Amino acid sequence: MIRAARPSDLGAARALLLDAALPPDGLEDQFGPRYAVAEAVGAPEGGLVGAAGVEVYGAFGLLRSVVVAPSHRGTGLGRALVADRLAWARREGLSAVYLLTTTAPDFFAALGFARSARDAAPEEIRSSREFAAICPGSSVLMRLGL
Repeated sequence: MIRAARPSDLGAARALLLDAALPPDGLEDQFGPRYAVAEAVGAPEGGLVGAAGVEVYGAFGLLRSVVVAPSHRGTGLGRALVADRLAWARREGLSAVYLLTTTAPDFFAALGFARSARDAAPEEIRSSREFAAICPGSSVLMRLGL
């Protein structure tokens, strides 16, 4: 079940990111309804198996913290979480969504994202904490126009 994140989901989302060796830095900055979480059917409160968020910077979104628990990988949950967040971004009227990845450019390309030069990112995205400090310069920047 995918639903909007609640503040009480922050700890479980952070744990998922740490387990997947993804950076949790700054997660709390925009955590809440801009994020979606997935609960396994019958899971206890806080029993999250996936998460994804869109941080908002002006007219642009930054997709981040897309993570799925090992027990649910390969089920389409990652795709469903990204689709949920892209639908949210469209409803919010964002013009494009960006992301940074070191490990999954092919996954995101299959969802319609295209590689983009880091210096082509709008200033709003470049000034985000993830772009400026969290993700290494070797990260691939990708963009999807909405």
